[in-house]
Amino acid sequence: MDIRVLNYFVTIVQTKSISNAAKALHITQPTLSRQIRDLETELETQLFDRGSREIQITEDGRYLYNRAIEILSLVNKTENNIRRNDGISGELSIGAAESQSLDIMARAVKKLTTTYPEVKVHILSGNTDYVQEYLDQGNIDIGITFGAFDESKYNHLPLPNRDSWGILVPKNHPLATLQTPKLHDIIKYPLIVSAQPNITFEELDKVGDYRIVATYNLLYNAALLVKVGVGVALCLNGIVLTDEYSQLKFIKLQEGNHDPLQVLWKKQNNQSRVANKFLKILKEISDTNVQ
Repeated sequence: MDIRVLNYFVTIVQTKSISNAAKALHITQPTLSRQIRDLETELETQLFDRGSREIQITEDGRYLYNRAIEILSLVNKTENNIRRNDGISGELSIGAAESQSLDIMARAVKKLTTTYPEVKVHILSGNTDYVQEYLDQGNIDIGITFGAFDESKYNHLPLPNRDSWGILVPKNHPLATLQTPKLHDIIKYPLIVSAQPNITFEELDKVGDYRIVATYNLLYNAALLVKVGVGVALCLNGIVLTDEYSQLKFIKLQEGNHDPLQVLWKKQNNQSRVANKFLKILKEISDTNVQ
């Protein structure tokens, strides 16, 4: 597939007609129609239903459109990152799990963008599964995750983890009176747990029967379930507000947390100058923080 023709296709979808797209692209309508027909022949499918005044996209066309947006974004980002050779510039995409320990990342981003003002950083928040999927697809340059990872696929930089596992409960919940509850104290109540595939429940299995009533990817929506009494959320501290106005309380578990926190990037990829500079800055800050 030609990148130029992919751009033509995306423009048609966004302008909703070949004539509008031709004007936006500054090419003739017959030329544009021929390019799209050639693309359909190449892909052996029909991308548009052409029976009405406003062009309608087919199911295959919708799939191609979604992928084309990702491809064109990646091409644009790649061009921006290599176009200038006289300094550090371009874009950096970071996928990160929720954690108060990522203040180290925030300080690294500040130093990077202050030192190199032509750098733009994009932060995508998500759980470990989401971050690794986007890393594998090339949609992000760097991922920051908790827990186990495939060392054959990723280079990694360990980060200090200051997070603790605990429970999020309403302030009037019976567990809110305990200083440091144990797992056997919480299994009496419905549980709301992380949906990450690398999260296991071996410790819970050891203490007795329990009921998982809901799962979450990001904690904010889980906190809404906690507020209305759906269940008790197993989570990390410092992610949602638990001040006097929040109606919520975080309580650290005695069992604590030992999950590693690390920065990941694909082994086979040659990182951009921006990504390499960010990793260098992040390591310097991380080493200082450990000391």
